[in-house]
Amino acid sequence: MKMINKFNSIQHCCVTLKAAVLICLIVLSIDKAIGQDGRFVLSNGLGGIPTSASNHIGSTSANWSPSPFISSKKDYRVQFLYEADELFLAEDAGYRKITSLAFNVVGFSSMFTLPNYEMQNITIKMGHTIATYDGYAGTNIWGIKMPPSGECTWDGSPTAEYLELVKSPFNLIISNTGWVEIDLEFPFIWDGVSSIVVEICKSDPRTNSPSTNFNAGRYLFEGIYHSNPPGSNALTLSRSLSSSINGGNNHTNGCAMQLTGSTPNTSGAISTTLRKYRPNIQFIFECAGAPKAGNAVISSENYCAGENVELHVVNDEQSTGLTYQWYYSYADDDNFLPLVGEINKTLSVERSEVDMWYVRHVGCSQATAEGTRISTAVKVKGINTWDGTFWSFGSEPATNEPVRINGDFNTDMHGTGLLEACTLYVESGIFTIKSGDVLSITDKLKVHESATLIFENNASLIQKNDSAINEGKIIYKRNSQPVRLLDYTYWSSPVSGMTPSQFSPSTPANRVYHWNHLTTGPSPQTWVGGVAGIPMTPGKGYIIRAPNGYPTSGAGTVFEGTFEGVPNNGIISVPAQGGLGNWNLIGNPYPAAIDIDEFLIANSAVLDGTIRLWTHNTLPSSIPEYPGFTQQALNYTSDDYATYNLTGPLGFPSESTGGNTSTPGRFVGAGQSFMVQGVAGGGAGVVQFTNEMRELKTGYSNTQFFRSSNGNQALSLAEKNRLWLEVIHQNGKFKQMMVGYVDGATDGLDWGYDSKLTLSGDVRFYSLLGEDSLLIQGKSTPFQQDDIIALGLTTVLSGEFIVNLYQFDGLFENQNVYLFDKYTTTFHNLKEGNYAFATEAGTFDDRFELRFTNEVLSLNPIVTTKKDIICFADDTVITVKSNGEQITDVKIVDSAGRVLFEQNKMNTTLIKISELAKANQLMIVQVISENGSKSMHKILF
Repeated sequence: MKMINKFNSIQHCCVTLKAAVLICLIVLSIDKAIGQDGRFVLSNGLGGIPTSASNHIGSTSANWSPSPFISSKKDYRVQFLYEADELFLAEDAGYRKITSLAFNVVGFSSMFTLPNYEMQNITIKMGHTIATYDGYAGTNIWGIKMPPSGECTWDGSPTAEYLELVKSPFNLIISNTGWVEIDLEFPFIWDGVSSIVVEICKSDPRTNSPSTNFNAGRYLFEGIYHSNPPGSNALTLSRSLSSSINGGNNHTNGCAMQLTGSTPNTSGAISTTLRKYRPNIQFIFECAGAPKAGNAVISSENYCAGENVELHVVNDEQSTGLTYQWYYSYADDDNFLPLVGEINKTLSVERSEVDMWYVRHVGCSQATAEGTRISTAVKVKGINTWDGTFWSFGSEPATNEPVRINGDFNTDMHGTGLLEACTLYVESGIFTIKSGDVLSITDKLKVHESATLIFENNASLIQKNDSAINEGKIIYKRNSQPVRLLDYTYWSSPVSGMTPSQFSPSTPANRVYHWNHLTTGPSPQTWVGGVAGIPMTPGKGYIIRAPNGYPTSGAGTVFEGTFEGVPNNGIISVPAQGGLGNWNLIGNPYPAAIDIDEFLIANSAVLDGTIRLWTHNTLPSSIPEYPGFTQQALNYTSDDYATYNLTGPLGFPSESTGGNTSTPGRFVGAGQSFMVQGVAGGGAGVVQFTNEMRELKTGYSNTQFFRSSNGNQALSLAEKNRLWLEVIHQNGKFKQMMVGYVDGATDGLDWGYDSKLTLSGDVRFYSLLGEDSLLIQGKSTPFQQDDIIALGLTTVLSGEFIVNLYQFDGLFENQNVYLFDKYTTTFHNLKEGNYAFATEAGTFDDRFELRFTNEVLSLNPIVTTKKDIICFADDTVITVKSNGEQITDVKIVDSAGRVLFEQNKMNTTLIKISELAKANQLMIVQVISENGSKSMHKILF
């Protein structure tokens, strides 16, 4: 569409009437209304130029004023200007195609004839111009030159060839008031920039006769009046035209102003008032012929989720009635191909295996390029996809990428020990995470029902987003340590929906229990059965006996368990009971190890700072070599629990001359449950697990069940300097304890750093803090070499014992550790070997001290509680031992006073009596030392 750029004045509205003057005017009135089916209506006075109140144009009197349709004249021609600024609403909406015009009739005279009067041979043309209303300022700009023949033209007006025919000659009857809409035969395509000129011509072929009756009545149209623009004056025509009244017989169709026999009038002026009127008009737009291209964008994107994205275009047209077509390409170039069937304004895109680019075409018709606009391209990132052989991105996925598995994958063959993704979709094939390997996902996991995801024993699934909802089942394998038929293992399910009987189908249903944490109601604080067929609650512990058919003795058999279900994720809450003496069986709910430090700190309002792990599934091991100890004697736990708090672990050492092979670490493995006592003063509450507890960090390990790896994993950034001691009886019974100098602990009793001795056993070994007996004692840093730590021993067994320093870390790598026996005034450096002693049954809280200097270097006074004579018996021998004076006489009598054994005039510190047969009776042993002192000892033999 061309535009006449040579004109720098406004285009005029020209009316030529017989016996009248040539009238030029401007009237503005624009408003907006939204029609149906893609129609966009501009009407009623919204525009950028100031206006006064509405006026009516046309007249019901003899004095005519300009209007679009004049019934009383045979011929006329009129032009109206509508400025570009007034059309901005259509511009903003992207509409260009004008399909009809409308004028508002507000009244007419001669009601008895006008409704039946037909105006004939009306033609409408439209065109673009750069003119504006301000072009009317000044004088002598019209330069009207009305030739004796030809069309009505003047300097600066639109030329005949410039105006486009939009409505061929038609006849019109206006019979009622209201908007008169005229459909355009040839819609006008506005360029969106220029002003618009509307020209209406009438050249009625009829003569003025009673049969034609050019009616003297007038139509009255809604219009607008403009005040004078600054600097305007009355405008004088250089010539004017008069014609015979009511038209002549010589006018031709199409508004050709051929005037035969008339003489142009070269004088006369036009009123500046008339040119200030213009009828209100409605431009009815439909599909835009020149919409804006806009920028294709992603409506909202969560690339991590890897889900479909919605594409739309911004800064484009807002109209309806347009057609659309989306295109795609594998590169941001010109090689875009159409997406079949994607003809909507927006596009839903399923992510491809590679990056893709998309554009949208918009226009009135996709069949032709004319009027079609193309948006900028938008990139939709692809999903890194494994096809069974290669990654679609050419390399392993990054942490921030979604991942799709469409073929068999095994981390042992195809990947590294750590595979990371933002979101993982396993759609086909078998995806295997090998033992010790980690699958780390930021968001959710989705496993299609036709695919299989397997986590081998000790593999881990780590997730970060607590709100992510997993879909589909996994297979998670978990091996116990070797168990015998009557052994129980403490389990917790890492998946939802699985029952204990499904997990261990060969275990009798009446050999599955959970712990009732409640302190009131039926069976409080005890084991409760009847749960074998109920899905395991995430975060709750269960004990399950070994399956039928397992050996009753010997080394035992590993139970290879398989959990199958949707993996647990996010915040998991479990009811718990606070208060000392109240126990809770809590379980790791995730298919990955959890950081017990994080767990304990997060739940300190409900739980004590110590967990205890059942060790009955741990096989017995040989006791340390020591003279007089039978190497084949078995080393069993005395209370069946290992212990862990923020100071560190206490269980079976990971590396020890004692041969024990299990120590609880900072990370409790998947499938493991544990006992934890309520915090002092606490009541009923809730224990929470979060994904933060299973984050990858230094020392992470999922091998603890109850952990059987080499190396203690209780690591953190806090300073920890610890030593582990154990006392072992000659028959293999033993007990362990630990002392640690760690950041966060004090020398008082601390939550999380000190663990009290709460469980019984044949042998108990502990440190003393005031009146409290501690399995684990945390002490403040920095370490003080002059510290003295009191140790206690309680045993129901008499006989020979050893004390073993079986593990140490931190500064104790280079620090001597001494055991001071106050009964014998002996300092023994445990770094150099075990300390052997003998004792009767009883509690001995005054015998041992742990020191870090010997008697020469010690700044503390040496206080002894010397006990010279001890006496004890095993199955075949009664032993009498002196720690000081020589023994001279020993006599043994029974409860009736009968002498069973007597030996005199000895000179020894040790005597072993094997002549007596064991009768399981109370005996009294009387011992006389060389200084004449006597002592009496009771034994059971």
